[in-house]
Amino acid sequence: MSQAPRLTGKAIMRIVSKTSGKLVGHLYEWDNGELQPWWLDGEVQGVLYEPMGGPV
Repeated sequence: MSQAPRLTGKAIMRIVSKTSGKLVGHLYEWDNGELQPWWLDGEVQGVLYEPMGGPV
């Protein structure tokens, strides 16, 4: 964990359920380099991370 404060962040990946394929959150990268998931409706197990533009 970085000692620098988190000031700004941007969504860098979509978090998608492996079973339903539905969007369940986004992965954010903060200006201090930290990564943090943001869940739409609580943490979900069994997920895939996709680029923001969709599956490759």
